[in-house]
Amino acid sequence: MMKRWMCALMAVLMLAGSCSLAEAPMPERAASITVQGTATVMAEPDMVVVTANASVVSQSVAQAQEQMSVIIGSATEGLLSLGLAGEDIVTRDYSYFPRYDYESNTVTGYDANHTLEITCRDVGMLDSVISVITDSGFTQIYSVSHGLSNYSEIYNRALEMAVASAESKALILAQASGKTITGLASLSENGGTYASSAMDMVRMESKVGGTGIRSGGVSVSAGVTAVYNAQ
Repeated sequence: MMKRWMCALMAVLMLAGSCSLAEAPMPERAASITVQGTATVMAEPDMVVVTANASVVSQSVAQAQEQMSVIIGSATEGLLSLGLAGEDIVTRDYSYFPRYDYESNTVTGYDANHTLEITCRDVGMLDSVISVITDSGFTQIYSVSHGLSNYSEIYNRALEMAVASAESKALILAQASGKTITGLASLSENGGTYASSAMDMVRMESKVGGTGIRSGGVSVSAGVTAVYNAQ
């Protein structure tokens, strides 16, 4: 009898507990608004990087090295005379390889290539820089890219604008959904982009007057992801 009474009591307690759990209201999930903010700042370039290549073909490696040494020496001397710093004239590629006559399976000569990356910190000197390297014997210009010496400053400005853009979007979304922004939950940087004008590879077979290259502007972009608490 006692055992049957205990079983009945436990059944009642379990039923009461399940009812109370079912009736307990679920906690309200905190609302949030997630937005992307982006911004772009345009700036005038104050530097230009020229990547140029010199090529020679000789009967021997020694002859190729000698001819290449004359070309690079002449270009370096001319660039330094323009006022460029030695550390702004950097070798980016240097190679020698044989030429084969596959019918006779013999080496007929050697190709040599030397690529320089030249940083000019005065965009007005671009024509003079290109004149020096082409007069020295460089045969190809791979690229002419304009840039900014104060890139970090410009990027930080774009980043501030991106944060303001994110906040503005969040406020619009909150108003449209009948909510109020109560605070910033998280903010992360998405990175940025950098775009400058560039000239495609050009063979410098002849030079008449200036290059005619125009810099245009440099665009620096930044993006963020922001999560706002709302109620």
